Amino acid sequence: MKGSAGAPEQDDALHAYQDSPGQQIRHAMQKKIDPHLYRTDKASYDDYFRNYERLFAPLADRKIHLLELGISHGGSLELWRDYFRKGTIAGIDISEIRIDDPSGRIHVYRGLQQDAALLDRARAETAPDGFDIIIDDCSHIGEFTAMSFWHLFDNHLKPGGLFVIEDWGAGYMKGWPDGKAYVPSRSVTSMRSRLRPYVEKVVLHPSVAGRPLVKKAVQALMNRLVTMKIRSHMQGIVGFVKQLVDEAGMDDITNPEWGTPPARPSKFKSMTISHGQVVIEKAGEPREKVPRHSGVKKRKASGGRGI
Repeated sequence: MKGSAGAPEQDDALHAYQDSPGQQIRHAMQKKIDPHLYRTDKASYDDYFRNYERLFAPLADRKIHLLELGISHGGSLELWRDYFRKGTIAGIDISEIRIDDPSGRIHVYRGLQQDAALLDRARAETAPDGFDIIIDDCSHIGEFTAMSFWHLFDNHLKPGGLFVIEDWGAGYMKGWPDGKAYVPSRSVTSMRSRLRPYVEKVVLHPSVAGRPLVKKAVQALMNRLVTMKIRSHMQGIVGFVKQLVDEAGMDDITNPEWGTPPARPSKFKSMTISHGQVVIEKAGEPREKVPRHSGVKKRKASGGRGI
């Protein structure tokens, strides 16, 4: 307020308030990403950035370390540099990418996303304590995505860190190296509902009451219908994402009462799937706790280049 320059106590209190975690977070949550100002394909997907704004707002003014696999022209690294004004930004691409970065906070590596030694080097040189955020916008090939995901997730992502897999729908593209066109499978539910009236008539028919073998056979048919597999598209990176769902359910998979030992919790604190994005939060407490903020809404071909 004008005229208060002679009150240092008030100035100190005002600065303390402005620098408080609550104010920093409120300021960060007002920050917007405008991908159209950068040379990146992310500008083509508005929903990506609505999701990223929700995910990254609490981290915008923190000293985060971010790694992106597949950076094309490098525009996305410049975007993250400007959004995370205190952040260190690293990127890996199969092509040689040169970025004019006066800040010195962008680090670019050339190589394949499945090269574990290169991933180790990027972490050692740019994020000695681990990455807070990792984004895979690279090959979108299931095998390569799986290799880099598990190496980075297990070894180089901080507890509480975020791992984003982009463009997982490539597994539905018949022209993609490991993709395949989606073919709807026959619905088990509809099959069961069509057969159920006939089965119930047989079970309730007076002639069956005194014929336990027939009744047992009909019951076996009902059990067969209930336990039929629900088929699903498992091609390429789509199949890998569905494998990650298994990891999310690891508490049940290894449950001592009905699962397969040894019992262990999931490595994921949460897993959210939306169009084109899978967001996984690593289990464990982050180094710097921040108030939780919801992530994304519930519901191009080489080993190292984004498209």
